[in-house]
This record gives sequence, structure tokens and C-alpha cells, in this order.
Amino acid sequence: MVIIMKLFLTCLLVLFLIVPCAGAESLKIGLLLIEDSVPFYIAKKEGFFKQNELDVELIPFLSALERDSALIAGAIDGAISDPVGAILLDKGRGLLKITSIGLGEKPGEGVFAILSAPGSEIDRIDGLKNVEIAVSNGTIIEYVTDRMLQQQGFKESEIKKIEVKKMPIRMQMLLSNSVKAATLPEPLASIAVGKGAKTLLSDADANQSLSQTVIIFRTEILSKRKTELNALFKAYGLAVTAINSDPEKYRSLVVEKGRIPPFMANDYPIATYPMPAPFSKSLYDPVADWLAGNQLVDRIEYQTMVSTDFMTSEK
Repeated sequence: MVIIMKLFLTCLLVLFLIVPCAGAESLKIGLLLIEDSVPFYIAKKEGFFKQNELDVELIPFLSALERDSALIAGAIDGAISDPVGAILLDKGRGLLKITSIGLGEKPGEGVFAILSAPGSEIDRIDGLKNVEIAVSNGTIIEYVTDRMLQQQGFKESEIKKIEVKKMPIRMQMLLSNSVKAATLPEPLASIAVGKGAKTLLSDADANQSLSQTVIIFRTEILSKRKTELNALFKAYGLAVTAINSDPEKYRSLVVEKGRIPPFMANDYPIATYPMPAPFSKSLYDPVADWLAGNQLVDRIEYQTMVSTDFMTSEK
């Protein structure tokens, strides 16, 4: 009888060790290879997730389409996205919500530029009037292009665009003079400049912030795993403090995860990352207005799309 009891207790112990407790499943975060993802990697590297008793799995994606498909399928819990992409993905269905801002709280954190082709006669902003600019339609690229030109006094009728969806192809078309102008993100914009393209306008020089990345989560996760998300953003905040305090310590990580080319690696400016905070209404409204104005989606109100209590623990 004693032997049977010992065997029973041993089996219970084994089961306890190999079967995860309820709620112990890791949080899965989908990340593109962009510098905006760096705080998550720092939090993993420096043990900030473990420090907050959290298991986080960082899953890289090569394209926004693959990341979004995984999010909708429930294969990942959250991701870094942008407000245009997030609103278009959800379309008011209540599947996901925007939580914290990533990069782009201040204009200097902008990463997009409108460039003219090498050898082009266009060397001033006014030269872009009625000139087709290569963009990806219905994306943050097109949104920022419109906003930058509108800030320069362009009328809607003077802004012309042509769709070239894939960014590397868009850059090559610019460099081969197949298009006269294109909007590109960093580091592609700097690569193009190094090959003769001219920067005409950058959102980093705008008088207000135009482009942001945001951290999004499935609504189900926000509802059921509040305590874990609170811990996640505490760890993320520690990572932001770490990189802002000693950016050079993490230069190699920024270069790797941001896909910064070798010739830019030593001089690439490392961003000052904002602490996690709810995505503000002042940044959200222009995006929602642009999407509705272009009939890409019905106007979705701020409180419908944005979560503002994701850093509050369950009582």
C-alpha cells in the first residue's frame, strides 16, 4: 500500500512538472525586422520578462501580411503594427485593439521620406506637384505621403500617386528612373540616397508627428490576460529605459533587428524610445479621418479601436 501511494505521488509530481498550469501559456508577440521591435528583444535579452514572472515568445515575420494572418488566426497574441494597418485589419469588428505607442511620438522619430530619382530634374518639393509618387496604396506609406504634401500646401488635385506595393521593388524602380519619385522608409531611404536619389521631404522634419508604430493585441487577450499584459509593459518600460540610458550598448541589436546595412551601422542614429503609454486621440484621429475620407473603412471612433487601460492589473 505504501509503495502504491509513493508511485501515485510520484506520478502526480511528474504531471505537475510537465503539464503547464492554467494561465502559464507564453505570450506570443509578432515582430517585423524593424528598429521599433528592439525594446522587446532587449527585454528578452536582459531578463526583464523573467523578472516580471512572464514567459514571452518573440516571433519574427518577414511581411506584415504574414504577421496579420497569424494575428487573426490566433497564432500570436499581439504584434507591432501601425495605426493605418491596425484599423484596416480590424475594420471595426472588435478583433483587436491598439494599446501603446511604439515609435513616432515626436516628429523626429519619423522614418519616411519622399525621394526623387537619381539624375531627376526634381530637386525641390514644389517639383512634386502633379508628379506620380510611387507608394503602397491604403498603407501608412500613402497616409504619410498625403500628410507631408498637405503640410506643404499641396492641393488634393496636385498629389498624384502610383502603386508599387513591394518596397524593394519601389526602391529599384526609383533608382532606375522607372518612377520619378517614391516614398520609402528607413533604412531604404538612406540606401537610395547613397545611390544618388535626393531626399525632398521627410516626416522626421515635419511640424507634427505623422507616422507611428503601435503595439496591438487581440481583444480576447486584453480581456483575459490583463495581469500578464501589465507585466509585459512593465518589462517593456525597463527595456526602453535601458536603451535610452545607453544606446551604444545596444547598437548591434538595433543594426541586426532593424536590418541596417553595414555601411550605415556605425553612424545610424539610434532612436529615443517613448515609454509605454496609450496611443493618444490626437495621433489616432488624423489616421481615422484619412481612412474614412479615402473610403477605405468607415470612421471608427477612438474608444472602439484603442485600449487605454492595458497597464492596469486585475484586482
